[in-house]
Amino acid sequence: MDKLKAMQVFVKVVDKLSLTVAARDSNLSVSMVSNYLNYLEEDLGTALLVRTTRKLSITDFGTYYYGICQSVLAMMKESADVASNFTGSLEGTLQLTAPRTFGIATLLPRLGEFYARHPGIRIDVTLGDDIVDMTTARYDAAIRLGPLSESNLVARPLRPYAVVLCASPAYLAGNAPPSTPAGLVDHLCVATYFDHKTVWNRLQSTWELLDASGVAHSVDVPFKMQVNDAHGACAMVLKGAGIALIPEILARPWLDSGQLVRLLPDYRLADREMHLVYRKMDVMPSRLKEFIRFILDEFA
Repeated sequence: MDKLKAMQVFVKVVDKLSLTVAARDSNLSVSMVSNYLNYLEEDLGTALLVRTTRKLSITDFGTYYYGICQSVLAMMKESADVASNFTGSLEGTLQLTAPRTFGIATLLPRLGEFYARHPGIRIDVTLGDDIVDMTTARYDAAIRLGPLSESNLVARPLRPYAVVLCASPAYLAGNAPPSTPAGLVDHLCVATYFDHKTVWNRLQSTWELLDASGVAHSVDVPFKMQVNDAHGACAMVLKGAGIALIPEILARPWLDSGQLVRLLPDYRLADREMHLVYRKMDVMPSRLKEFIRFILDEFA
């Protein structure tokens, strides 16, 4: 059995704390994942994991061996990266993480063009709004939404992430649109909250809009509904549930088709900054260079 593959599977299992999830992410059956784990434990002569029907936990030696596996896999990846630079080969896998709404609405539909240019490169995309630690995670790059914390990462600015105030024609048929931000208090609003650890990890019930002079107008909006997902808020607004703040990249098709209406066009919400980040490295793989170039061409 391939020991390097077994180490990769073991690391994935520890990261996910689930054989089922690790199997899915590795395109393996659960039984094959178990076979790889059994092979390592038999080869090492000790248990790496404690498995019950309800819980999966790592042993003390398993924690030690997990660190060893991470180092070995990192060295293997680095050697492959250096080799690709010497040969000019555009092959291999890139690990990317990106915000969920941006990924679904904009990033993933554009990746087809990158694949067409570079058929030898595979991209594994993880969509989620948590901020991953790039110093320990095995991601090659990340798209980050919001202000960046101090770090030793390289940060390349992308186009700001715009948010717009929307309602459906059905809702507006029975409710006159507000003419000023203060008028929002007379409307049903859909508030959002997010569980991830970002600047938006709280209920967004105070909306701040900027007028043409840049003066901020803050409104504590009344809401009877709240949702922790931009797609969910958009779906509710499309059904006439009220007014909500929707990412422009998500609302754009509905605005263009007339199924959503932008409100208070003389006001705007502050844009949210967005960056492509990656680790500093002495030798950057050619595939990562090409991917960075593509992202900057498309979204900067």
